Amino acid sequence: EKRFGTLRHLFTVFLGMFLTSSTYILVACLLSWACRYDKLMYQHSVGFSGVLFQLSVLEANLSPNSTRSVFGMVQVPAYLYPWALLVALQIFMPQVSFVGHLSGIFVGTLQLYGVLDALVLPSDEYLRAMDDWPSLQQIAAREGYVRTPTDGSSSISHVRDPSALLSGIRRGLGMALKLVKDFLVTVRVIIFGRGRGNENIRLGLSGRHGSDEGDASRDALIGNGEIAEGDDDDWVGLPSVSSPSSEVESRIV
Repeated sequence: EKRFGTLRHLFTVFLGMFLTSSTYILVACLLSWACRYDKLMYQHSVGFSGVLFQLSVLEANLSPNSTRSVFGMVQVPAYLYPWALLVALQIFMPQVSFVGHLSGIFVGTLQLYGVLDALVLPSDEYLRAMDDWPSLQQIAAREGYVRTPTDGSSSISHVRDPSALLSGIRRGLGMALKLVKDFLVTVRVIIFGRGRGNENIRLGLSGRHGSDEGDASRDALIGNGEIAEGDDDDWVGLPSVSSPSSEVESRIV
C-alpha cells in the first residue's frame, strides 16, 4: 500500500476476492465436466487466504530480498515463496483449500504481469483523479492514507513484461509435453526393449507358431557357431532338497 497507494491496494483486494472465487468455481466446473470429479462442486470454501496468496505473489516478486524463509526451516528464492508456502501448508494442514490457494497464486501472477491492468484494474490517471474526489477527502485526509504516486509507479506491471507471461506458459507447456514424451518412450522401452538385442520379442504369439520361430532362431545361431548346442538345456526346475535326518529333526524339536 505504501508503494502503490491506498486506492490501488483497495482495488487489488476487492477484485482479488471476486477473481479468486471465480477461478475456484471455474476449476470446480471444469473438473466436474472433464473428469467427472464433483467433490469441489459440493465443498464449502470460506476465508481470505486466496487473496493473501495473491498478495504474496506480488510482495515476493516486488520485494528487494532475493530469498525467503519458509517457517524458518528452508530458504527459497523469493519468486518461489508462494509455491513453497502452498506446498508446506498443504502438508501441515491438509484440510485447507489447495485449489483456493492455487487460485490466489494464479490471480496474483496475472496481476504481476499486467493482464489485470488491461482488463479490470483502473489506470493510474483514474486513481489520481479519485484521490481528488470531494467524497473521498475525509478519507484522503487521514494520516495512513497513501495517494497514488504521480510518477506512474503505482502500476504493478511496470516491472514485468506481459509478453513474458506468454513465453513462460509456452515454456511450461513445452516442458510438460517433453515429460509426457519421455514417459511414453520409457514405457515403450520397458515393454519392447531397446536395440536389436530384443528383436526376437514377439507379443501376442502363442502355441506352436511361436515355438517354431524360436527353434529356427536357435538352430541358426548354433549353425553360425555363436552359441554352443548345450547352452540352452531345458529347465529342469530347482534342485531337490533331501529330507533332514532323524537326529536333525530331534534337535529342531
